[in-house]
Amino acid sequence: MTALRSAKYTFILPIALTTLSLALAFHGAAEEKPATLSGRVITAEGEPVVGATLMLQISTTQTDGEGRFVFTKITQSQTRLAVLRNPMTEGDPSQPDHTKIRAIKFGGVTFYPHDFHDSSRAATFAIEPGTDIKDVEVIMERQLVVQGKIIFKNGEPFADTSLKIKIDQLDLDGADGYGFNRSFQTDADGNFVYATYTPGIYVLSIDHHGLSAASEPFIIEDNELHEKVVLALNGNSADLSVSPPEKPKKQRLYHPSYVSDILGVWIINPTNGHAYKWIECKDREDAQIQAAAEQAHLVTITNEPEQIWLEAVFRLGPYWIGLTDVAKEGEWQWGTGEPFAYTNWKANDEDDRFVSEPPAFLKFLGFKGEDRRREEEGRDFVIMSDWRWGGGIGKWQTADHPKVARMAILEKEGN
Repeated sequence: MTALRSAKYTFILPIALTTLSLALAFHGAAEEKPATLSGRVITAEGEPVVGATLMLQISTTQTDGEGRFVFTKITQSQTRLAVLRNPMTEGDPSQPDHTKIRAIKFGGVTFYPHDFHDSSRAATFAIEPGTDIKDVEVIMERQLVVQGKIIFKNGEPFADTSLKIKIDQLDLDGADGYGFNRSFQTDADGNFVYATYTPGIYVLSIDHHGLSAASEPFIIEDNELHEKVVLALNGNSADLSVSPPEKPKKQRLYHPSYVSDILGVWIINPTNGHAYKWIECKDREDAQIQAAAEQAHLVTITNEPEQIWLEAVFRLGPYWIGLTDVAKEGEWQWGTGEPFAYTNWKANDEDDRFVSEPPAFLKFLGFKGEDRRREEEGRDFVIMSDWRWGGGIGKWQTADHPKVARMAILEKEGN
């Protein structure tokens, strides 16, 4: 009997020692010192790019007045550096958008990304734990910038106004062209900035609250600073209508595959009688402002039939929805105050097993609860994503940046 007991303990001891050594190894890996990465964002001429937003995996930072940036607490061995599309600096329309990376220099190594599959020209690379990478240079494409100004008929500047300008562009060889609308904010003197990477022949035009204006065709070329384009409206401030005039209805030449493909069209859900539509927005705050203007709110999803209907009607996203934990970290609430009972989280984003605290043995190995991780990253809002975001159409996930989505779904009581 004693020999049997001795053999039993002899068998258990190696297993216990092996388990402990594995746990300590994992614990040591979790305790590894995080890496850091810092440097500057500059143009090809060496000028600093101020206020550019960079993303490294899920972390973001902005460049300072000298174009410098820093990332700390990098834990992934392989990571991805990108420069996000950044709107003009608030209140200063002289600062244009800088978005395309020409090259990234890591010491003596220069990386030249291309946009065959990725228009952001991001760079993916490996970082060893504990590494301190300094003096990285992110060299941006220099944009072609046009200074513009909008004035009334009497010469008064059309100041401090958000409006849309139609931009028609034709290639320099005249082979191809296209037109699109772009939102601008004028300053106190009516100035705005248009920045592009594409040389060509351009015409700018406005149709705003009953007044209109159009520029003469002008050419934008590489390394050429174009003179200011002045758009003179055909009336004065007193002639602005309260609301834009109704445009005459035109016969459609085609029919969209889905009514929901049309921007700004309210669609009634027959199950609950509520009206829904999708909008374009600069960020979540802008979406809320637009919702309030229409006596609506960001969509509230309270049951599975409503979720299924939204997925079927609006399909691709990502869209801002009305879920937030701003009031108290970890306690999700709908902006309307409706009960938070139904969820549709993306896998591993709000997994119930880790929302409050991970199991004790995982805490020992250095894992953090979802609440703790989200608190550190400032994730207070939620988007409804599509398959391209690694989840699946309609899945919810927390947003790590206020501009991560440029669309939202609004909801209001049906008529």
